[in-house]
Amino acid sequence: MFRIGEFSKLVRVSPRMLRHYEKCGLFCPAETDPYTGYRYYSSGQIPLLSSIVTLRDLGFSIDEMGEILPRLDDHAYLGRVLRAKAASVHAVIEVEKDKLQRLMQMSNTIQKESNIMVYEVELKTLPAVKVLSLRGVIPQYRDEGQLWEKLGGFIAQNGVEFAGGGYSTYFDEEYKEENPDVEIAIPVTALKTSQGDFIYQEYPEIPLAATVRFSGPHDGGYDAASEKLAGWLEQNGYAFAGNLRGQALVTPADDLNQDNWLTELQLPVAKR
Repeated sequence: MFRIGEFSKLVRVSPRMLRHYEKCGLFCPAETDPYTGYRYYSSGQIPLLSSIVTLRDLGFSIDEMGEILPRLDDHAYLGRVLRAKAASVHAVIEVEKDKLQRLMQMSNTIQKESNIMVYEVELKTLPAVKVLSLRGVIPQYRDEGQLWEKLGGFIAQNGVEFAGGGYSTYFDEEYKEENPDVEIAIPVTALKTSQGDFIYQEYPEIPLAATVRFSGPHDGGYDAASEKLAGWLEQNGYAFAGNLRGQALVTPADDLNQDNWLTELQLPVAKR
């Protein structure tokens, strides 16, 4: 028999944890001296303690271990428990991967925003423009590239002639964390026959629009530009009169240096 200090050295579990497992009813001393209170352990208890340590390291709680330990020899039951725990761990991993992705995106956004320039808000008329458009519901705003990829494929397959940068129009009445309704479009020289989701149309003239431009990556300055636009609307007494859209004025096709790209936010407005 071994006293608690000796046993802890052999099994590499601290006396504090041995007392904790005893308090929880998972692992008790083989004997306890009724006079001194000294705890004594035997070598025959080591397999049980090893199972406790393994289950702990796999993330099982004390309550879960209390249910599992009496049924360690029930292989069917143990298999079900381990598969369920594996599924739970996988779900946690996916959540943490999503957090990691968002952290990296935030870091990239901060880096991008440190390089952008936001210009003054300008009130102007936006002329009508002929476009080829594609509208769809995407998982999140950052997935707008899915639409551009589809539109790019259609342009390549059909030899569409276009001029200038593209538009992105946001149709939802409020910001949506999932499934936003977005339409992208490119200016074209002539309207042709629409094909399925690929629509030729003319965007009508917008008599009055508050616009603000920002430099750098197209997704890097939206927050700063929107903040400036919001402040201008409040200070000058204007309200929304249509859907917010962005227009890429200088694109990768014009300049490979993303610091030189230029985007304009365009919001139809009316006096309050």
